[in-house]
Amino acid sequence: MKKQFLTFVLVAVATLFSSNISFAQSKEQKVTVIDLSQTTSEFNVKGLQLKPGKYQFKVTNLDVNKEVGFVIQKASDKNMDVMKTALENSFTTALIKKGDTQLTGVVELKEGEYVYSCPLNPTPHYTISVKK
Repeated sequence: MKKQFLTFVLVAVATLFSSNISFAQSKEQKVTVIDLSQTTSEFNVKGLQLKPGKYQFKVTNLDVNKEVGFVIQKASDKNMDVMKTALENSFTTALIKKGDTQLTGVVELKEGEYVYSCPLNPTPHYTISVKK
C-alpha cells in the first residue's frame, strides 16, 4: 500500500513539474525578436510601431569600425544619462564588434513612447510607439 501511494505521489509531482515546464516554455515563445543593423551614425530601421509585449532586439554592427551597442529609454528620458534611465534588460549583452550580432535581454514594452539609440556610435534617437 505504501509503495502504491509513493508511486502515485511521484507520478503526481512529475506531472505537475512537467506542466510547469511547458507553461514556462509557452511564455518564452511570446517574445518577439526585432532585427536591427547599425552603420556609421544610424540604424537601418528609423522607428518602430509595436504592440505591448515582450521583445528582444537583435542588433548587428554592419560596418562601424568600432564597438557599438543599443539601449532603449522612455521618450521623456532621451536627453538624460542612459546609464540611469535605460529600460531594464534593454542593453545588448555585450558590445558589438564590426560584423557581429548581439541580443538584448527580454524587454517588456507597455503602451507609450520610447526611443532606441547607440550612444557609442552615436546615432539619433529613433522612436518606438507602443499602442494596443
